Amino acid sequence: MKKQLVSLRDFLVTGTLGPVRPDMKLVEIAEALGSPDGWNVGEDAPVPLYWFFGNLEISFDNIAPYQINWFQIEGAAQLKGKFETLTKALKLSLDRFDGETKPSELLAAGLWDLEQATVYYAALSDDILLNICAGCVQVHFQVDTRFIGDREAVDYLNASTVSLLVRDVDSRTKVDSIYSYSRPATEEIPGAFNWRSLSGQDYLDLLR
Repeated sequence: MKKQLVSLRDFLVTGTLGPVRPDMKLVEIAEALGSPDGWNVGEDAPVPLYWFFGNLEISFDNIAPYQINWFQIEGAAQLKGKFETLTKALKLSLDRFDGETKPSELLAAGLWDLEQATVYYAALSDDILLNICAGCVQVHFQVDTRFIGDREAVDYLNASTVSLLVRDVDSRTKVDSIYSYSRPATEEIPGAFNWRSLSGQDYLDLLR
């Protein structure tokens, strides 16, 4: 299969990764990318519904015709340089982004309408969660929480102003995963019940 060059910037804007669109069905993915490198099989699923192609992972609905629920670039913190081999069929042009790109840098890059893009943040156990949702695209960030010392993440979050949080966290992030959903993305992570949000524009304004 001939390798295609696809654009990370285009993926962030549209949610489409070259031949892979969020509205595709399982059989269409098989036609576009061939056989996966591996898959997970659910106990009650008639077909494997979670496919792996290198760092591209795809989740399908459990009802025929097995529509995509979402797909993601996993391990995005490792992206670096100008190009990255994503799968056997796809080579990714990073377009000056990489795993070290900060939320503020993505928001300032002209990818999205900043009044429509939403930054979600929450605390879960010892972690601070920070994600950007823009249409069907969702970017998850890892946050290095060593700066909060022995405090629980939820205690830090409750004691901090939004301005302080943004200034503390933005420079301490790495991109974790980049998702594209078959419908506009929202936050539904089990165990995180204290999601808060602000617009992309408000996030950038807090850093000025």
